[in-house]
Amino acid sequence: MLGRLGGAVRNTERNKRAIVGLSGGVDSSVAAALLCEYNYDVRAVFMRNWDTRDESSLSSLGGVKGCEWEADYEAARGVCQHLGIPSPQLIDLSREYWQQVFQPSLDVWEQGNTPNPDIACNRYIKFDALAKLVLKSSDDVLATGHYAQIRNGALHRAADRTKDQSYYLAGVCRDMLHNVMFPLGTLHKTHVRSLAHELSLPTAARSESMGICFIGERGNFGNWLNDYIHTTHGDFKTVDGATIAKHNGVHHYTIGQKARIGGMAKKWYVAGKQGSDVIIVDSPTHDLLKCKSIITKNDINWLVDKEQYVHAPFQATAQVRHRQQEVRCTVHVVNDTLNVTYLTHEMAVAPGQTCAIYIDDMCVASATIESVVSVSGERVS
Repeated sequence: MLGRLGGAVRNTERNKRAIVGLSGGVDSSVAAALLCEYNYDVRAVFMRNWDTRDESSLSSLGGVKGCEWEADYEAARGVCQHLGIPSPQLIDLSREYWQQVFQPSLDVWEQGNTPNPDIACNRYIKFDALAKLVLKSSDDVLATGHYAQIRNGALHRAADRTKDQSYYLAGVCRDMLHNVMFPLGTLHKTHVRSLAHELSLPTAARSESMGICFIGERGNFGNWLNDYIHTTHGDFKTVDGATIAKHNGVHHYTIGQKARIGGMAKKWYVAGKQGSDVIIVDSPTHDLLKCKSIITKNDINWLVDKEQYVHAPFQATAQVRHRQQEVRCTVHVVNDTLNVTYLTHEMAVAPGQTCAIYIDDMCVASATIESVVSVSGERVS
């Protein structure tokens, strides 16, 4: 098996300590197995980041399963037993998750924008709060089952571009990358799954988890959010100002998605928000949905030495959502914000999301989208 891995995680210092974050899924399980094969002193941790006692109305879930962290923890324990390593340390970070990820995300949703809790979770929880708890020396590494690569201290895309998760990691602090390892970065998902079966890992047949990081799957996420934020009702309006119907809360709608207006034969698409109103258009390729440029907040996270980028515009590619083909652009750094101008355009860019900037397959920076300008010159914020 080792000869087919290309030395992806080879350890030249026998018994160097690696702390692997187990989720109960196949990816983190294989990551742990590879670390064991490569002579790391492997210790496992399992994060509990959501407490169902925090849910104000379980009935609002409509019978849809929540996080089921207990089953995931038992799966992680089974993996450790199979690999002959100590049972995973259960670390409860639900308070940190609430304060640093969930509550800030609620604030963004309430403003009518679209946050990315998974990026915030990686930045503030997994690769900050957790790392500070488990990394006991500068030689320790924190390993996860993410599909990404660290090369010379820089974040790069995974070999399997269909599974690449570097976008979700674009908010992680640069200094942390020196103590992070992604054993699956050079592997393809099909290979990982086959390795899990070859090693008889108890998680080999488990399905992939879905939904927001550590919260789980929700049948109607917008309705679930109603328990946590003030619902702002308003009107669906066309770009000409005509009122089409009432809506049940701006947080239910994201730019680019179908408006789903009851009783309407015509299809409408969300193109923006103005106060309590949702602006809709009648085509998924309407000019208002074609983003020509992005202006970010002044929260740039540099993952490389910024000096070579801040003094003059540079050519790059930008990615604004997971599993999206990056688009060529020119980037200007102005007053600690990123001004991103596409050479063509990007569809349905939502304020509140993260814009990640790449040079080839290396992620150089990321920032939160403040506003976008369409090809027709309309500004959405």
